[in-house]
Amino acid sequence: MAQNHQTLGAIYPDDMWLDYDINRMLDEIRKYLPEQVSMVSARTHVPMFQVGTEEPEEGSSVELGIWLAENGDIEAAASRLMRLKPSVFAYYCTTASFVQGVAGDEALKQRVEDATGLPCTTASTAIVKAMRFLGVRRVATASPYMEDVNQALIGFLAECDIEVVNSNPLHYLQDHSIVPPETIREAARRSDVPEADAVLISCTGQKTADFISDLEEELGKPVVTSNQATGWEALRMLGVEPRLAGRGVLFEN
Repeated sequence: MAQNHQTLGAIYPDDMWLDYDINRMLDEIRKYLPEQVSMVSARTHVPMFQVGTEEPEEGSSVELGIWLAENGDIEAAASRLMRLKPSVFAYYCTTASFVQGVAGDEALKQRVEDATGLPCTTASTAIVKAMRFLGVRRVATASPYMEDVNQALIGFLAECDIEVVNSNPLHYLQDHSIVPPETIREAARRSDVPEADAVLISCTGQKTADFISDLEEELGKPVVTSNQATGWEALRMLGVEPRLAGRGVLFEN
């Protein structure tokens, strides 16, 4: 694959609301990009469940995911990034891209591509491609999700012929992006079962880059995470070989 300089346009939902947490998440995303790939990014608004407005009300986590996918902010963010000349786009939110199934994920990507004329992947698309690349058919999942979103994830993966044999959602209604890394790592440990071909840590807010390889060694199987898979697929779209030390078996093949 070519190794020329390329630029990734990253779009993400701002459910952190503080620059400190936003910068930590952007640093996490960059850990899956080699030096020759730059990243430019834009955020979209996530409400803090403001009752009495047009935004989703408290407790409606699936409704929030649908609202994030369909309110026009994602393609608007992509359009803003065009002046920085990205080569491809990646949407870094797993929930919003799987919550309406495969058709919803495809529609989201198409809206970005129609708005910009550039190819786009999403976290959910990338996860499925990573699973297929690794030959994974049965998976255990860990996430910060409420149960309704967890069930939507299970349904999305089933549409893609990937069976969830065990799941361990942490039932966070919001603040997904400030879950401590050790908390989500322990959730992944508890979710793993012998019949799972791999473990999936779903949610781009999770900080996993620094422990993926160690967790794989501990569990004896691949670990796929939202940011890892999205970075991997974005690099393939850019024509850059996705090989980075310490980022899991996905980046070693």
